[in-house]
Parts: sequence; structure tokens; C-alpha cells
Amino acid sequence: MTFSDKIDEWIKEAETRPASALMVLKLVANRLRDLSERNEELLAENISLQDGTRVQEYQKRILHLERQLEMLKRRVGTESAMAAFPNETDAISLLVYNAQGQVFRLPVAADTQDLGRITGELASEGEFPRIVALPSHEEVLFLFTSGRVGTLPVAEIPPSAGNSWSWEQAAQPDEPHAGELLACLMPLSRLPLADFFMQASRRGFVKKTMTSMAQSVLNNHYLGKGAIQKADQAFDALLCQKKERYALVTYEGRLLGLDVDDLPYSADERIRLSASDYVIAAFTLQPEQSILCVTQNGKVIQREAGFLEVAKSAASRGQALIPPSRLEQGVRFIGSAAVREADKVAALDGEGQLSVHLAGDVAGAGSIRPGAAFLSMGVIPA
Repeated sequence: MTFSDKIDEWIKEAETRPASALMVLKLVANRLRDLSERNEELLAENISLQDGTRVQEYQKRILHLERQLEMLKRRVGTESAMAAFPNETDAISLLVYNAQGQVFRLPVAADTQDLGRITGELASEGEFPRIVALPSHEEVLFLFTSGRVGTLPVAEIPPSAGNSWSWEQAAQPDEPHAGELLACLMPLSRLPLADFFMQASRRGFVKKTMTSMAQSVLNNHYLGKGAIQKADQAFDALLCQKKERYALVTYEGRLLGLDVDDLPYSADERIRLSASDYVIAAFTLQPEQSILCVTQNGKVIQREAGFLEVAKSAASRGQALIPPSRLEQGVRFIGSAAVREADKVAALDGEGQLSVHLAGDVAGAGSIRPGAAFLSMGVIPA
């Protein structure tokens, strides 16, 4: 029935039953209001089509979908090639980076043990360098403490030549803006298969963002800090799926397990830390993996996946990795990760030396290298 037919029907109703005239008037007014709103929507749509803004929006969506498809092709294609030709793996690069956004890209051969040495001051803005191993086909996301993000293919970061490097020789593909530091580098190729961006701050605040927001995040170059307190700052970001377990490890040896599905979409404190403690690692844990932790003197502590307990309440203290007596002796943690036995561990010591070790070997020996002090570690997947 058309609107004109409805008006005729309502007029007859009012003539037949004058008492219903007010009700008929309300029906007409509501219908006119709906039509007016729809007319405004169509007018705005027409204007956006005429001035090109809607076309630009569609073009951005298409570009984002093409980008995700390309990442998916690279990831699936590489995994298929590795399965078909296990000896022909994609070249792995070790990215060693500091808070100033300076990055060394170091190719890692299968038999590499000693990579070389970083000379000069190792700490930057109170932070030691961090390590991440990525294949050359990977695209990496730069997360800054302001919440700003940028992206870059690993292959576009110039490789570092030789076996001794100073930070003046490092690449700086995305220099931090005023008042911000580089928080972390995050591999991006899992994006089409992931459900969430997961963020952790130094003081144990956790936040997740749906990957359906990825187009907005990447176009606006902003993911958010994931931190609330002034003394806190963004520390880590990763991609994960529903039903995964998420773990935090702290400087003073606390381990916190979280269920991804139970985590909030706004920054929320999930672990209660002492004033001197802070988060030094965040990762997801699969059943076939174990948790490998490294102390500042190179001692290795390994826990099976079943050891991790999922916290039942917010702001839990987590599980202790070492007894209080060892904390009193000054033992502290510099890194932790989820590993498989065939994975390798890259470690940076206090002299700037970078070395590579089989995860199964260091876990069995209980130490990376006796007598050395260590600053950071990363995992090279098998």
C-alpha cells in the first residue's frame, strides 16, 4: 500500500470516527518524519557520490581487502612452499631495535651461532634493545608509545653488513615523533587469519581490538596506547585468535595466564605489580609449546604449557617462577617466550654480543652461557 492510499484510509477513519482524528494525525506525523529522515540520507548519499567522497571510501576498502589478500597469499604460499620443500625456507632476518626506532636487520643462516656485536651504548631511554626474528616476506607494524602505528615490509629495511655495528649505522625507517618512543615491532602477515590485536603495557594493563577494525587502524595510523597511568607506557602488541591463551611475564618473575575471550576492549589492569616490577614479555601459548624464561645472568627456566594457570579474577598476582629467596639474591628476568624444542633463541649480552642457541640445548643446560650478563632475547622459529 502506497503512502497516498494510507492517507485516504486514515481520512476515512477520521470521518467515520472523529475521536480517532488525533491518532491519525500522529500516524501521519510519524510517517512524514520517517520519510524526511530517509530523504536526508538519500540526499547525503547523492552528495557524497557527486563529490567523490563515497568513491574514495570504497577505494580505501578495496585497497585494504587487496592488502589483506596479498598478506594471506604470502603467508599461505610460503607455508605451502616450506611444506613441499622443507630445505628451501624463506630467509630469516633478526631485527634488533631500540626505543629510538633504530633497527639492525641481520640475516640468520641455518648454522649461525655468533652474529656479531653492537658497539657503544646499548640502553636507549632506559630501554634495552629488543629482538624479533621474521622471514623476508613479512610485513612489520611499528607501534609507538603514543599509540601511533606504521607499517613496512621487512625486505625494505636495509641489511646490516659486517659483524660489528654502532647505532649510527642502523636504519631508522620510521623515526619516533616528538614525545614518543618505539614500543615494539609486530609481524603483520597473520592479520587476515587473526581475530584480535592484543596489547600489553609495562604496568600490566591489557587491551584487545577486533581485527575488523584493521582498516581504520592502518588508514588512521593509530591503534591506541593500551595504557592509562601516566607512569605507564605501551610495551607490546600481537595478533591472536579466539580461545587462545595469553601470557605475561614480569621482571620479578611473575607469570600471568589469561583467556583471550575474557579480556576487555579497553585498557584494564590484569596483574598487580610491585612498584619495582614491570612486564618484560607477552605472548600466546599453544599446547605443544613450553615457556622459556631467561634471567639477567643467563639462567634458563622452562615450564610446560600445562603449568600456566588462567587467572580467574582481575588484577591477579600471577604465578611465581622462582622462590622469594632467589628474588632476594637479586635474580631478575630479561625475557621470555613460547618455544618448541627445535626453535632457536637469539640472545644479546651485556657486551653487545649477539648469539644464537638451540632452545632445547639451553633448556637442558639450564643456562645460555655461564658467567655472562644478558639484556634481551628473541625466538627464531624452526
